[in-house]
Amino acid sequence: MITEPLIVIALCIVFYGAFSSWLGKSVVSAPMVFVLAGLITGSAGLGIFEVDIDNQVLEGFGELTLGFILFADAASTNSRNLLRENRIPKRLLLISLPLTILFGAAIAIGVFPNLLWQEAALIAAILAPTDAALGYAVVTSSYVPERIRQGILVESGFNDGLALPAVLLFAALAYSTMPDEARGAGYWIGFTLKQVAVGAIVGAVIGGALGKFIHYADGKGWIAHAFRNLTSIGVAILTLLGAHLVDGNGFIAAFAGGLAYGSFCSRRAGSLTNFVEEEGQLFSLIIFFIFGAVLLPEAIGHFTAFCVLYAVLSLTIIRMAPTALSLLGLKLKIPSILFIGWFGPRGLASILFLMIAVDHEEMSRLTEIEAVVYVTVFLSIILHGATAAPFSRRYGESAAARIDGKPA
Repeated sequence: MITEPLIVIALCIVFYGAFSSWLGKSVVSAPMVFVLAGLITGSAGLGIFEVDIDNQVLEGFGELTLGFILFADAASTNSRNLLRENRIPKRLLLISLPLTILFGAAIAIGVFPNLLWQEAALIAAILAPTDAALGYAVVTSSYVPERIRQGILVESGFNDGLALPAVLLFAALAYSTMPDEARGAGYWIGFTLKQVAVGAIVGAVIGGALGKFIHYADGKGWIAHAFRNLTSIGVAILTLLGAHLVDGNGFIAAFAGGLAYGSFCSRRAGSLTNFVEEEGQLFSLIIFFIFGAVLLPEAIGHFTAFCVLYAVLSLTIIRMAPTALSLLGLKLKIPSILFIGWFGPRGLASILFLMIAVDHEEMSRLTEIEAVVYVTVFLSIILHGATAAPFSRRYGESAAARIDGKPA
């Protein structure tokens, strides 16, 4: 019976929403509230309800949610400024992301010596992408300069799609039928390039073409008020699923489609994509509630001190060291580098990628991998949620923000 959890979710929406303007500036974030509500009312807490959720259903729901968030975030990005100043996200994606997986795998082998290297690399790949939903307070903060906000936003928009091939590769290598599942390096390089290129092209074409069409139709007054928001939902879904039809990466397609859609819709993009953003936020909060009520309790029994240690290292050294290395030469001040490095929260993408890896149920240490990923996501929700508003305000008032916020 899903009546009880829906009531709890609805109550959280109503009461957090009633105080959201104030809470948004505090140390309490919406994902934090929904995860804790799920944890308290679910099987690990009061046991008010127990929900058995099909993994494939949740995986599909999570993919759609992430697609909405990526599309809406991209549509709100100033694409002209991005073309002029893209060095920060470019370095974060091309240098920091691979280094994060490499550092994460090496440290996982040290912390968990019983893991196979493939399993250690899988953990690192699952935890490599940053979460656009958890970073919402930072990328929308008026205190943070646009150049820095845009760098964090574009990184979180594209690194989901770039990390997915690595997740699939290491899941296949860690699978018990490795000789049948794993292929040569040439296959995976080709697979990754196809995922990225096809996803970006399909997303840009669909988002751009439909964006131009909707812009024209809206200008002519053809779109009824009730459908102004629904059209953007349709475009977001088409970019995500259209890429799948031709073996492209849906997440990259959603973000590229959002960029193109926002560019062609120009002034109308904001009002047209607000509904997509709101739907994505609602769906993500539902997933965070499910995470607290169902997924986290299943893994709590497998939590160890080593899991917590790796989670802390994942949120600090494993994320921040590659970030600092990738930004060398840009002449950014240390506070700016630390700010960008710290705000790489792990959330929806990591949960979704773990579900994809869980399809390989014969993996020898699946429960340990789940425990590491879930405790990292949980700590990230708490720590990044609590620091988003105060750190953004403090950083925005610093001299580093004034200097580094200027176009290079």
